[in-house]
Amino acid sequence: MIERYTLKNGIPVFVVENHAAPVVSVQAWIGRGSAYETDKVAGISHFLEHSLFKGTKKRKVGEIALEVESCGGEINAFTSFEETVYYTTLGSRYFEKGLDIICDAIQNPTFDSEEMLREREVILEEIKRSQDSPYRTVSHNLWKTFFPGSPYGRPVLGFDTTVKKIDHKVLKQYFAQHYHAGSISLFLVGDINTKEALALAQKKLGGIKKKKNASIPKVPNYFSAKKPQVVTAERDIKECAIQLAWPAPALSDSQIPPLDVLCTTLGQGESGLLYQHMVKDMKLALDVNMGLVATARCGMAAIGLQVTPENFEPALKELKAFLHRLSSRGLSETEIERVKSSLEAEVIAGKETVEGYARRLGYYFIQFGDPNAEQKYLDSIMAVHPSECDSALKKMLLEKPVLSAVHPVGYKIDTKSITDILNSVPKKEAAVKSKSPEICLTKKSSVRFVEKWMNHLPVVSVKIIFPGGSREESSDKLGVGNLLQRVWTSGTRHYHSKQIAYVLDSLGASISAYVGRHTMGLSLEFLSKQWPSVKPLLTDILLNPTFPEDEFEIEKNILLQDIRSERDMPAQVCQLNFAKALYGDHPYGRSGLGTLETVSSLKTQDLRKFYESYIHQAGVVVSTVGSFDKSRWETEISEIIHRLPSGGAKLAQPRSLTPARELAVVCETKQPLHQSQILVGFLGPDLKNEDRFALKLLHSCLAGQGGRLFLELRDRQSLAYSVAPLQSDNVETGMFGVYIGCSPEKLPVAIHGIRKELERTVESAMSQKELARAKQYLLGRIALDMQRFSSQAMMFGLDEMYGLGFDFSLKLADKIKSISAEDIRRIAEKYLMLDKAVLSIVHNQEMEEAFIRHAWEGKASTLTHSKVRKSF
Repeated sequence: MIERYTLKNGIPVFVVENHAAPVVSVQAWIGRGSAYETDKVAGISHFLEHSLFKGTKKRKVGEIALEVESCGGEINAFTSFEETVYYTTLGSRYFEKGLDIICDAIQNPTFDSEEMLREREVILEEIKRSQDSPYRTVSHNLWKTFFPGSPYGRPVLGFDTTVKKIDHKVLKQYFAQHYHAGSISLFLVGDINTKEALALAQKKLGGIKKKKNASIPKVPNYFSAKKPQVVTAERDIKECAIQLAWPAPALSDSQIPPLDVLCTTLGQGESGLLYQHMVKDMKLALDVNMGLVATARCGMAAIGLQVTPENFEPALKELKAFLHRLSSRGLSETEIERVKSSLEAEVIAGKETVEGYARRLGYYFIQFGDPNAEQKYLDSIMAVHPSECDSALKKMLLEKPVLSAVHPVGYKIDTKSITDILNSVPKKEAAVKSKSPEICLTKKSSVRFVEKWMNHLPVVSVKIIFPGGSREESSDKLGVGNLLQRVWTSGTRHYHSKQIAYVLDSLGASISAYVGRHTMGLSLEFLSKQWPSVKPLLTDILLNPTFPEDEFEIEKNILLQDIRSERDMPAQVCQLNFAKALYGDHPYGRSGLGTLETVSSLKTQDLRKFYESYIHQAGVVVSTVGSFDKSRWETEISEIIHRLPSGGAKLAQPRSLTPARELAVVCETKQPLHQSQILVGFLGPDLKNEDRFALKLLHSCLAGQGGRLFLELRDRQSLAYSVAPLQSDNVETGMFGVYIGCSPEKLPVAIHGIRKELERTVESAMSQKELARAKQYLLGRIALDMQRFSSQAMMFGLDEMYGLGFDFSLKLADKIKSISAEDIRRIAEKYLMLDKAVLSIVHNQEMEEAFIRHAWEGKASTLTHSKVRKSF
């Protein structure tokens, strides 16, 4: 139940008591976002988002994040068109501290001049990263063209030209104008006492005064172009990304519910009408989706397409024709009913975590003035009639759309031809007709059931886990696991792919396959009451997959295109090169997608053989979290699984790896590139080696806004927007590393900066204060990650599968608490051998390998970037 209260100064406070887990989310929503900015200060709302955690009158720079992470919590913020949000999620016993931190940040920022200059550099790095993303580019160009001359046509980040002119004085002035009692609302969700929470809120926010609301730049409620518009950009990619959008009204308009149902019916996942037609039937697109984007004052209905260059125009022609055919024949009651069930399930799932629940309340309050508006909106959705969707589609098609596309370098787009397609009207065709729930392990014959019963939500999450996975792929069948994952649920003896998608969406349920490195299986999510309807579908998917030839060919072609475009993103290139250099010919060193050669040769019988080799009774684990009848559940699942073969192929023997004998450097050139990518790492312990817990604490020490990497490389040196430690706990050999993305001219300083931070960890033990923070941060992250039923089911199931024990996660706290600072330093020294590190670099020009080696050693200032051979 949502309780609403108003503080004496008018600030609304919303409280939801939820005692399912000992966590709480504190969120301050400021009803001011980028839509309130003038062109001159574009990006200042986002700049403020960065600034408010950079010190207050009683907390120095870095102390805010440090306090939260010392409590095992997380703190963050985000900016949108209408709002800027500051939030923390942490253990409920630290609620008062979390509330104090958020309230302090939104009232008393110091805007230190030097600190703001450093943070400005970080934001400029974030803008560069955005410019390097082809998908961000296509979106930015769409909004710019769709809403010219309005704040909605600008990126929320602003532009480098405007951000460079924002200093601490401008920030102070804007903050004073927009952050006051008339723009702030507070949301508290979790394991708290309402009366106590309200008293604290009055104490900490009661001193804020109300001011006259700032004027909002005028924006028309509805944009209507006179002719189609086309905007394009080229990037070093392999496929085309397209967004095609039509005008939509503001969020409060009565046309929104039917338009929302229409967009979801057309574009929701693989069951959406567009995906079924464009990807499955016509094979003209690699992916397609559709969504409604509505703001407080304007919006758009947008279709996203991914196509190969040769299918750019054919796909657009068919898309346009399909929409007009659908406009003629109309949507059926059956087609929209499945969407209604799916949206209902989405509302329930949104309340699974305290952070998600609070965020939904904040969104609906900002947009509608009522946090209960979500239920009212859902009621409007449930009342939509097919004829209303038909009217919405007809009206949409009368408008002139905007098309934004990013295409491969060298591919020429005929803008006139595209405009003609968008202008065309196809000929009419004939119409086509408890807080600490018990976790237990039960063994029934060959099946191990790991179960945790939770009744606060009527939802069940299940993981059916089999030993196997991509680790078992032979060298000539690489990618067979990935392809199996894509095709497994696409057809069975009694259901074809459209029936499967329809049944699941109508139930608000999901069944998906997964193939990891060492395990594979099925994931299920469904409302408890829907199990009788889900059961026959699960049975047929598990026992009788047919791997239809047509579905196989579609997914195979998409996988081949994914392989071709896998190296489009600079950060992905950096990671792939790193894995290959670190793990060599071990399976961990290869892409999970396979290769063009191996995937091209795969046949449906290869999927059948892989499925039959590893989907059997031996070793299976069924992990279930949610509200279910334990006895009935175990009986019915056992009956299904016991119809599988008793055994299958023998698993590959584990392979141990040893560190390289010397420093390894791999470099790749990619243009255009606004940010260089750096990944430095080392081999780590295997899953059963308890050294990994010390490395987890080291990771926690380095991670987060209060971590060493963030404070030194981002805050103090302004080298990057994104810098983070990386750790992978693998069955055979793990990994520990550090990633950073920085401007190309900062490359040598960033490389050496990483080394210096790693040297610190090896040469001297962290302080007791750092150790306490690292432990609380890690334990807090574990608690937060355990909110979702699906995460719990996977964690419990994998721990049991790997021989750690189903309740291993419950013992983590004791293991972590027992580790000393010297233990961490000793383990760091053991694994972080700096002279045997692997350095993976993606840069905008070729360079000497010696340049990277000298940068690592701190000698790069004497070198220049001379053009030489690539190192990789």
